[in-house]
Amino acid sequence: MFDNVHPIHQDSGAGRRGPSVQPMLLEKLSSQAMTQLSGALASVLGRVDDALFDIMQSSGPRQDTSHYIQAMRELRLRRVQIEKRFQAEIGAGFQSLMEGKARIADFSRSGKSNAPVNIFGKVKSEISSLSLVSEEDLEVQLAAKQLSQSLENGFGQLLGQLDQRIGWLAGGLELSSATNPIGPGHIAAAINSATGECDVSLQVRVILFKLCERELSAALEDAYHLLNHWLIQAGVLPTLPQLRPRQGLIRKRAPEPASAEQQRARESEPDYESQARELFGTLHELLGYYRRNAPAGPQQTWSERAGARPLKPQQMLDVLSLLQSQTPQRLHLGIENSNEPLSNRVKREVLDHAAKLGVDPSSAGIDPVDEDAIDLVGMLFEVLLDEREIQGRGRDLVGRLVVPFVKVALMDRKMFLRKTHPARRLLNVLAEACEQNPGETSAERDLLAKVEDVIERLNAEFNENIAIFESLLEEMSAYLDQYRKRIELSERRAAEAQRGRERLEQARDQVHAEIESRIAGRSMPPSLELLLRSYWSHHLMVVSLRHGEGSDDYQKGLATGEALIACLDEAHYGMAGLLSSLPALRPGLERILASSGVTGESAAVIVRAISEELRQIGRGEAPSEQAAESLSASLPPPLVAPAEPESGVPELRLVSDRDALDYAPDDVEKVRALTIGTWVELTDEQGQLQAVKLAWVSPISSRLMFVNKRGMRVCVASVQELAVLMREGRLNLRVNNPAFERAMHKVLGRLQTVAA
Repeated sequence: MFDNVHPIHQDSGAGRRGPSVQPMLLEKLSSQAMTQLSGALASVLGRVDDALFDIMQSSGPRQDTSHYIQAMRELRLRRVQIEKRFQAEIGAGFQSLMEGKARIADFSRSGKSNAPVNIFGKVKSEISSLSLVSEEDLEVQLAAKQLSQSLENGFGQLLGQLDQRIGWLAGGLELSSATNPIGPGHIAAAINSATGECDVSLQVRVILFKLCERELSAALEDAYHLLNHWLIQAGVLPTLPQLRPRQGLIRKRAPEPASAEQQRARESEPDYESQARELFGTLHELLGYYRRNAPAGPQQTWSERAGARPLKPQQMLDVLSLLQSQTPQRLHLGIENSNEPLSNRVKREVLDHAAKLGVDPSSAGIDPVDEDAIDLVGMLFEVLLDEREIQGRGRDLVGRLVVPFVKVALMDRKMFLRKTHPARRLLNVLAEACEQNPGETSAERDLLAKVEDVIERLNAEFNENIAIFESLLEEMSAYLDQYRKRIELSERRAAEAQRGRERLEQARDQVHAEIESRIAGRSMPPSLELLLRSYWSHHLMVVSLRHGEGSDDYQKGLATGEALIACLDEAHYGMAGLLSSLPALRPGLERILASSGVTGESAAVIVRAISEELRQIGRGEAPSEQAAESLSASLPPPLVAPAEPESGVPELRLVSDRDALDYAPDDVEKVRALTIGTWVELTDEQGQLQAVKLAWVSPISSRLMFVNKRGMRVCVASVQELAVLMREGRLNLRVNNPAFERAMHKVLGRLQTVAA
């Protein structure tokens, strides 16, 4: 924990004091912050498996790596618990502010409540005792402090403004990283507390903090800017001095003036220069090694052509503008056929088209920095098209983005660093629109048409101003939001249809059991058996579905059938009791027949025929066939569940023998831990892989329903069936990262694998 407790002064650094605590604004800010910070933590947790797996792969053959496997399982199982504990810790910080107090970040493993400090700086709790900290706890606390310090170093100015604005909302508190509930200190302490109950080794806990240190910065940058902008829009100290923008990246092109709106929303930009130098220096080495040692053999290097003069930056942009206007056939072929790296095809086209600018292609070369950018974009699109389920027209459309994205990479390499970069975000929404979209329905075709329109406008209008990506992103996102609402409606319909199906199955099984328990083993005439098994069964199912098994109507229906069976028993012993019982049966029988649409005179005929048949049995006579004939003529229609729209996708068959399931209890727990909205990859019995989303869990059978990207049901399976698939490696969690992030992660993995 922090060693010193400093008084929190009444006046903020801005020289202002809020007249009182602003609970409504604090509550809204808390909600906004919880959404942003929870998303940032979820992003990190989604990468834990890959990070631990990479460490396992790089471990020596004699090193014990079992604790990494155990840690992967433990963190997956406890993920929901970790996220809830994290949210609770952040929420507690805001709750203290609403009370005019501030909590000081506590890095102790227990994550217990921090010492409250009132607005005059008086510590309310006393330190009653001191205890020794174990070496392991000390190691974890140091890792948490290191995370806090690392995050704080990256956002000095921005955090200063957040401290002042949030402190003003809390009645004029002077906040810092240690007392701001969204500051690095509290975030690190919350992560420490949230993961403290996980049964993992010290080494894994330290790795987890290092992963947070590496991955959280970009997500926090987005979150802090959004929250600061939200506070400004809410009128909280809007006149604080604007943050000074930092300078750009490595190789500067012609500067682009930012719009006033962009400047206000962004307010400042972190210093990417050192990050960029380090990243691209490493990438330059990795790409050079990859070209020399690629699995398919050494690749040609255009920047090392003997006697060639590299194209100047503006010449490169001019050539790419020519290519952008119409995607060359060579690139189309490269997208469809991967026998040659896509980046090589781009470089060939660049040099061939240089002739149109008066440059001799035979003596032209490509600058090493530009070649790295082209290779990165080429590999990124190769992975994106291979990994994502983008086929047919969608594949062709995404392929048309290669040239403009090469152009962005040359102009603004922040695209590779900033998740909020407009070009990066536009690629994400376009890829989402094309993924699992065969264009079979009118809505899918309209979505692809919108994608095509956006890409055509990008290629036609993108010169050297990145602003076009912002406007197209806004337009495409709005359209995609409307499409998602349709998908959500389809998911709800699929869930309702499945629920209806299961309710019908449940009612059918219950009614069948009720009837069998009463007539099994009895000898009865065909007419009565038909009445009970068809009409009585149908009536009980209808009443059960409408009113429930505990309703009066259901009990009356049961009683009518039981009374009819009792009449049959009495008939076998003569007419004495039968004559008094028959009149009371009539209303109940008419209700049963009415459920099947038999009313009026038709119902009266059947009731008279049944009564006469019972009298015949009571007199010892053979029953007539009139009742059986009347009943057979108007059998009730079968009950069917609500229909759902035809998906055009066959139901996935997952397990062939459901009576002999072989699964591990641990896998059952993992399946039960899946939350609504989780994406997984399922492999059916034919080996077909499909990405599906958990959309609904049945409250009746506890079965899980998965849908595709159209919102159509793909499969419904029990927890045990899914545990079998998990054991067989046919069910895998799919980290639903945006397309750019997932592809870039794979590219870096590919480069590191070759360099290892």
